[in-house]
Amino acid sequence: MKITQLSTLLILVFFGCSSPKSNSENTEVADEIAENNPPPNDNYFMQATDGTYYYLEELVDKRVFINYWATWCKPCIAEMPDIQAAAEILTKENYVFFLISDQEMDKIKDFENKRDFNLTFAKLNGKVQDLGIQSLPTTMIYNTSGKQVRKIAGAVKWDSEDMLNSLREVE
Repeated sequence: MKITQLSTLLILVFFGCSSPKSNSENTEVADEIAENNPPPNDNYFMQATDGTYYYLEELVDKRVFINYWATWCKPCIAEMPDIQAAAEILTKENYVFFLISDQEMDKIKDFENKRDFNLTFAKLNGKVQDLGIQSLPTTMIYNTSGKQVRKIAGAVKWDSEDMLNSLREVE
């Protein structure tokens, strides 16, 4: 009973106090998904820094780009401008982008606030190792059916023409 009351209070605080990021299509898609969010439970996949909880099954019908990273990971940080550029191009093509860490939410928010990225940063509900991730950065791509179709370990030039074309091939 107390957990339900606390969860409800947290939702009110997060949704009542959150302010939208800049007007990007990626944020608009995230806002649209958030409107249909059920109350959080232990089964949520991630929580964005704006307080929104996400479940992978909500993202069906979208092509999903999930980059697993950490604040201490230099290659992760180095590829973020390329992810930003790819997001700006591919959100118009039914992609949503998430950068997920299993670090504490305060660390993720602090990192986000010190950088000028317009990406959806989130905290994983669990540990990246539980997903079979051995190194960071690792990116997983999901098709519109919700099936993981690619797992790419290491930093990538995401906004290169070859990579953009490869991502466009995902159905």
